[in-house]
Amino acid sequence: MTQAYQPTLHRFPDDTAGRFQVIREFLLRWHGLDTGAVGRTVERVGAAEARVGKALPLAVREWIVLLDDLARIGGWGRVLRDSWGLVKVPNCAAFSLLTGGENDRHWGPMFRDLAREDPPTHEFVPDYERSESRFKRGRQVAPRVSTWAIEFIVSYLHLSKCVQLERAISKPLLDRVRSRSPGLVVASQIGHTELFEFEDGLLHAEPDGPTSYQLRCYAPYLGTTRAAYQGAAREFAERVDAILLAARL
Repeated sequence: MTQAYQPTLHRFPDDTAGRFQVIREFLLRWHGLDTGAVGRTVERVGAAEARVGKALPLAVREWIVLLDDLARIGGWGRVLRDSWGLVKVPNCAAFSLLTGGENDRHWGPMFRDLAREDPPTHEFVPDYERSESRFKRGRQVAPRVSTWAIEFIVSYLHLSKCVQLERAISKPLLDRVRSRSPGLVVASQIGHTELFEFEDGLLHAEPDGPTSYQLRCYAPYLGTTRAAYQGAAREFAERVDAILLAARL
């Protein structure tokens, strides 16, 4: 990455291909990973359809191609910490988009929803009452595969080469930050994920009780030494604190 990160995720569109193009643009702007364009296919798509005996919808196909691209360019560990799925969830009528790193969780759409271009996504957890090797459907984690994909990637931003810090913030102050968008930041809501972007920075607000939030703050980092990181962290902390102070005024 040679240019400053510019707000990207607030442009998350309604169409499936457009959503995956924004995801790829984010991976380029934030992680420096050029994964190419949407609208392609790879052998893994056909192999996955053969394994489950189902035609997979556009969002699932785009997800498989994206995973294939990340593996091809060596970017997997900078974006994800989990393992290949692309199979039937054990003893569940569902397709696994991804498998938890310890093989104790799957995420994906139900087979019954595969006729939808961008189907809802559920989590699947071990059915310990029956067997550790059996899974059962848990909660719906996102209304679309594409929504789940970006929320999942954001939840693992700590894997990227970035400055990281946290701030506790009250709900009233968060509301003020949101109301000042796009002056101080560019606010967006993707599924359950609330984001605030600005040049070279992204804030992820997570509920931490009925009236408080944890603000996870990230800035891309290109340095190579500990001293450089500490300097970048101080500068980023000052920028975040200035945003919060301006929202209080």
